[in-house]
Amino acid sequence: MTMHRRNFLYGAAAGLGALAVPKVSRAAPAESRFLLIVFAQGAWDVTYCLDPKRAPACDVPAGTVKTYPGGVRVLTSPERPGIDGFFTTNASRCAVVNGLAVNSVAHASARIRVLTGTRSERNPDVAAIFAATTVETRPGLALPYVDLGGSAFAGPLASIMGRVGNTNQLVTLLDRTKAFRSGSEPGSRYAPDASERGALDQFIARRAETAARAPGSAAMAGYRSSRERAEALRQDPGLRGLTVGRTTSLAQQGALAVELFRSGVSCAAFLDSRLDWDTHDDIADQSRSHELLFSELTQISAQLAAAGLLERTTVAVLSEFSRTPRLNDQPEPGKDHWPVTSALLFGGGIHPGTYGRTDDGLGAQRIRMDDGTPSDRGNILQFDNFAAGLLEFMGVSSRRWIPTVEPFHGPFA
Repeated sequence: MTMHRRNFLYGAAAGLGALAVPKVSRAAPAESRFLLIVFAQGAWDVTYCLDPKRAPACDVPAGTVKTYPGGVRVLTSPERPGIDGFFTTNASRCAVVNGLAVNSVAHASARIRVLTGTRSERNPDVAAIFAATTVETRPGLALPYVDLGGSAFAGPLASIMGRVGNTNQLVTLLDRTKAFRSGSEPGSRYAPDASERGALDQFIARRAETAARAPGSAAMAGYRSSRERAEALRQDPGLRGLTVGRTTSLAQQGALAVELFRSGVSCAAFLDSRLDWDTHDDIADQSRSHELLFSELTQISAQLAAAGLLERTTVAVLSEFSRTPRLNDQPEPGKDHWPVTSALLFGGGIHPGTYGRTDDGLGAQRIRMDDGTPSDRGNILQFDNFAAGLLEFMGVSSRRWIPTVEPFHGPFA
């Protein structure tokens, strides 16, 4: 899987500069919190960093296990200096969670479980839920949840999310003429002018008033509010310079997310690493992808710090599952899918350390849900426990969205 080849929204001229400082937005209030999800789609091999193991139980890369201040314990290597650079800078606000059971080795279903804490793609992910809750106290957010990676789940909360990834939703939202191919016939390039848009808005307003007295009113209200947020975005002339172009890196996605946070446009964002993680036939790609990932995470951390947002932002770095303990017998050996993974967390309020546990063969072990310590009387950390714990940490009750699940506290305690 070559994620880095996918098309991505790219700012014209100065790259991301066109969306760097939205002029019509107010700066985020000092008490605001933010959530940034970074997804390593394709499934990383946790033995390359987050959950180091020893041979012969696992086929592992060369390196040295290093423990950083706060108790974070990871594998480092001269071949992957970006890992040491990241933890040297961020260990005091960083936590690793190991032994996270996904109970699936199918990319799509595992991604749904890790991001939503459920088994259904119709449910919103954790970032969408946080953004929807934040809107209740910050109704002025024009784009509460921004999907820069193209793989987020909005579910019934779609009216608060804008997809800026390979579907180019934001570009066509701001300028309908960009919704068509350049070679389209002139007659197919219709876009309403200001007068026609005003008439459409009046029509929708009347429909919403009528629908409010009938079943299904919530959907119409959400549609109306999303149009109001879209109009707020259209008022910024700088946004109209966006166009479709070449792939952007994780660090560039991060820079855009930070500016949207700082400028009071968004409170949550979904990013994709756009690296090659699905290494069935070339395990060496894991080393390269880990080096790039942690180097770019260091940049994102610095961007958040420079904007004064690092202590108010929670960053969750996730992947759908991990790789098998042993190499397969491909001509160029790789590793296949494994239903247990790890998570990396950093930012304000995170209690540093390593939580959860796996055995020598990467099997999930029982832990206490309150503090993440190993316990024979505990339970296996499941994807829904983790998602519920993250929601609770972000100030959202998990019971409405992930009921009957004990939230995992650990680094969130």
